[in-house]
Amino acid sequence: MKAVGIIGFKNSGKTHLVKALAGALSGEGYRVGIVKHAHGSLDVIDKDRALYACCRELTVVSDKETGSLRSGAEDLDDVISGMSAELVLVEGFKREKTLPRIVCYKDLKEKKRLTTGLEIGFVKTGRLTAGDVKKLAAAVRRKAFKLPGINCGKCGFKTCFGLAKEIVKGKRTRRDCDCALAPARVRIAGRRVAVNSFVGKALANVVRGFLQSLKGGQASGRIEIEVA
Repeated sequence: MKAVGIIGFKNSGKTHLVKALAGALSGEGYRVGIVKHAHGSLDVIDKDRALYACCRELTVVSDKETGSLRSGAEDLDDVISGMSAELVLVEGFKREKTLPRIVCYKDLKEKKRLTTGLEIGFVKTGRLTAGDVKKLAAAVRRKAFKLPGINCGKCGFKTCFGLAKEIVKGKRTRRDCDCALAPARVRIAGRRVAVNSFVGKALANVVRGFLQSLKGGQASGRIEIEVA
């Protein structure tokens, strides 16, 4: 899962940057998806679909209602994992600390408030150039990643945020997160449980093997199971 956050306060140029990056990366042949956070109703969907016409998939996550795309109740990892894109641009979600980010800012005060150690680029409002887009698109290609955010500590850091900062610095890699490599995810009462790659592979193989005996179970693709 490869993703980069585009964050900033209102009217800082986030949407303009996302559109520019999506166009540049799509032009290079990448399948680009966009996840956008909406602070209200989902009436922005039609407008945004037209605005982001160059991207492969657009998911709008609202914090107030359920619409035709996604509601705010869903985990960002679940939203992204359901997309077929190679690269996902996540617009908004300032509190998300499990992926690298590009900061859009109007002044130095905003820049300081938004800096966390996850930054791979900065863009001042109204100053984005074609050269900037080219450099930032290259940074997205090289540095995009997404950690699960379950803070299991198996990587040696207390939180995924700690590992994410080291990945951005180039001192660690996403492969240091064993849970991120697991082909299966488990949630109990809505909370994700840490599953390493070995257990994840074993679980995935057992489930797929069992489903092979069921009618329709031979189909390939993502599997969802709910146990009440």
